[in-house]
Amino acid sequence: MSSPSSKLIDWVRSVVVSDSYKIEAVRKEASERDFYRIKTDTDTFILMDSSTDINSATRFLYVAKLFKSGNINCPAIYAFSDNLSYILMEDLGDKLLDQIKTQDVDAFFKKILGELNKIYRLPKETLTKITEAELLSQTESFLDIFSYKDIELTNGERQEIFKLRKSLVLQMASQPLVPSHSDFERRNMIEFNDEIFLIDFQDLHLGPVGIDLASLFFDHENEYDEKAIKKSIKRLLDENAFIEKDLVYKYIYIALAHRCMRIIGTFTNYFKNKKLLNRKQDLEKFLQRLGFSLDKLNYRKEKKLLEKLL
Repeated sequence: MSSPSSKLIDWVRSVVVSDSYKIEAVRKEASERDFYRIKTDTDTFILMDSSTDINSATRFLYVAKLFKSGNINCPAIYAFSDNLSYILMEDLGDKLLDQIKTQDVDAFFKKILGELNKIYRLPKETLTKITEAELLSQTESFLDIFSYKDIELTNGERQEIFKLRKSLVLQMASQPLVPSHSDFERRNMIEFNDEIFLIDFQDLHLGPVGIDLASLFFDHENEYDEKAIKKSIKRLLDENAFIEKDLVYKYIYIALAHRCMRIIGTFTNYFKNKKLLNRKQDLEKFLQRLGFSLDKLNYRKEKKLLEKLL
């Protein structure tokens, strides 16, 4: 974890009305941002340091305002620096859902789908639509996993992987478009005051409906009961007539395969550069999830090629 810079400390002094405070690093995620907990005698805050990624900070502030207007649970913003390098926000505590076991899965799905439904109802005209070219570029680094594992591919095998990437993107492009969090998984959710709050939402865009459903129901860390998933998807369909009942599972599996390829490529590049090594065990989990989704979609030839990595 990074230590706070002198500029960050000076800014904290200018906005925190207290003669006594402590700054503690919070866990590092797969981004260029750093997070700190600011403790005073009476309050605690979270500070996001986006000094190396100002565009991310701009989007974060914009989406936070959108979420508040839509009554979506997210941290309150208290202050930000003139150049947006630093953002001071509400401290929601440490109950990140990827670190605690959910005892009542049905109740969890009901709560979080309530937040997702509110996201769906945000004004679409305020969001940028993700393009087919962007979706395709997101999986471009997937091939790096083979060299990372010292596995050689023939030109024909490389072509098969490109065809798979293209096929997934074309099918995602035909899905209904909705406001999408992009990483709607437990590590981006916090339990606070018996509610679920969303974090790390700066990548909100208009995208295929399967994206958030895939990351929710097929989180790489959890094997949810199939009955609980089906029950929750039925509830989702009852509340959102625009999602086709006969296609919803295909939407999810297509988006899941794409998501896994994207994250596998991202992780591989981080690991090659000796970054985020604490998440190396997640790589195999995403490979397993990719195999699961390809199996569900009857991509048999592609699944066999993937088995080289397992």
